[in-house]
Amino acid sequence: MSALGLDAGNLAGSFPVASEQDWRATVEKALKGADFDKVLTTRTRDGFTIQPLYPQSIEAKARPARAVTGPWTLSQRVDHPHDSDAAHLALADLEGGADGLVLVGSGGVGARGFGSTSTSLATRLDGVMPELVRIRLDAGAGAPELAAELAGFAARRGDQPNVLRVDFGFDPLAAFAATGGVAPTPDGWGRVLAAFSAHGFAGTLITGDGRAVHDAGGTPAQELAYVLAALVEALRTGGKAGLDMADMAGRALAILSADADIFPGIAKVRAIRLLWARVLEVSNLPDTPLRIEAETAWRMMSRVDPYVNLLRATAAVSAAGLGGADGVTVLPHTLAIGLPDGFARRVARNIQNVLTGESNLYRVADPAGGSGYIETLTRELAEAAWKLFQQIEAGGGAVSSITPADFPAQVAEARAALEKDIARRKAPLTGVSEFPNIAEKSPAVLMPAPQAGDAGPLPAMRVAAAFEALRDKADAAKERPAAFLAAIGDVPDFNARAMFAANALAAGGVAADTGDGGTDAAEIASAARRSGNPLAVICSSDALYADHAVALATALKSAGVKEIWLAGRGGDQEAALREAGVTRFIFAGCDILETLEAAHAAFGN
Repeated sequence: MSALGLDAGNLAGSFPVASEQDWRATVEKALKGADFDKVLTTRTRDGFTIQPLYPQSIEAKARPARAVTGPWTLSQRVDHPHDSDAAHLALADLEGGADGLVLVGSGGVGARGFGSTSTSLATRLDGVMPELVRIRLDAGAGAPELAAELAGFAARRGDQPNVLRVDFGFDPLAAFAATGGVAPTPDGWGRVLAAFSAHGFAGTLITGDGRAVHDAGGTPAQELAYVLAALVEALRTGGKAGLDMADMAGRALAILSADADIFPGIAKVRAIRLLWARVLEVSNLPDTPLRIEAETAWRMMSRVDPYVNLLRATAAVSAAGLGGADGVTVLPHTLAIGLPDGFARRVARNIQNVLTGESNLYRVADPAGGSGYIETLTRELAEAAWKLFQQIEAGGGAVSSITPADFPAQVAEARAALEKDIARRKAPLTGVSEFPNIAEKSPAVLMPAPQAGDAGPLPAMRVAAAFEALRDKADAAKERPAAFLAAIGDVPDFNARAMFAANALAAGGVAADTGDGGTDAAEIASAARRSGNPLAVICSSDALYADHAVALATALKSAGVKEIWLAGRGGDQEAALREAGVTRFIFAGCDILETLEAAHAAFGN
């Protein structure tokens, strides 16, 4: 025993045991009558309730994660349109620690406007020793031709195909959903799988690619349900083409998007293993591990303040790795701007080098096992995805659900809800809708991003795009639009709301010119007129609003200010403020995108 009466060998046992009921009673007391669920619980996009406290999951067992010991495969994209440049970048990636390459074709789900239009690999893989590298194809409808060229390339080198780890990555339904074109047929899908199998490569054969669903704004459960449905469709079509079902099941690949929401990301990777195991069980197929490849999410990438993308990618890789992904690909932080250069690619791979080589995230099998929160989230996510999967199957399977509009309509509904949260900053975007820097300089890229091409039933989105369009509009103006912040009182009175208003306006590329304060409405209005800005935002405390806001709004209107807004809610004064000339109130939770559109309209943009 220590002098404090604590048992040094069992510190936890020295304290009284508290039950969940004891904790709840203490919390209710602290809430002082406030609603527990409203204050302390949140709802996920799939409708789950996240509780503030979870007990340890005693019954949980470590789930099988990566099929092999050691770090996950660190893959880099080979996406330069010019084969010789692509080879140079790929070799630099391999020398810098990558042990996997993703051969991106222009029709692939992950092309992002780039990728090769050529199927010749002699130049693109010049200097690469394919027997030492895991290769995944991401070429959409061009994957079969690319696979045939890869087989020929290996034969010319004298490589035996069964020593080359090549993941076909062919999900024609995902490619159609993302890029449009001709919808796949089950018979055609099966013939392509049989042709690839005949090449004799090691690696995966059937693929369910969830990126198209995530890119389009889908929820985690929708993404998992689609992946499961696509894999089952591939099993069916391959079986009809004469392929062995057990062999296909043992060579299955799931491609998932990994975003910056760490705990749901961990749960998503864990959930797909549960779901695949269930499919094998009900299909009377051997219990074989599913290969999971994660790619950092395109949806979360921003053109503005792109260095925040590095933080997003780090969180995403951590989630994928801790969840048990077998391979991870990081989209370079400048990809939304254009084709990344060598520096951006190096930073992308070093995120993984640090997380595996220094942080050793791969060394613990299923580190989330036993966590009450993650175990619950994994189970709920798997159950929701299984229910959606059953709906897809009841509708005739993946092809029958995607090619009409049944499943895409569900994803579109989820997208609309996400866009609403973005507009109201309920889903804040650091560097975009929060803390924007309108004076930033864009980093260099090898070539600018092309205009978006054709889209299929699941058109891709980026959550920052609407704000970026407003920033572009402001940048294109002869003179950057600026609003006058009509401050009332001293700095402590108006600073908080002035900063709030300035940040909100900057999200749309609008600068802010803060007044000197004071309480003389005529002087403040005169300063607003001298600024020449057609938009003024009144900023101060509620107490000073009560005494001066109506008078100031009247003075600003008399001074010829075109648009008069107020930072905060109108409250009891709203009617009087509107009568005095205030046309809009900006506050936490308002539709900031609509507000910024109105600001640009005031400037004539």
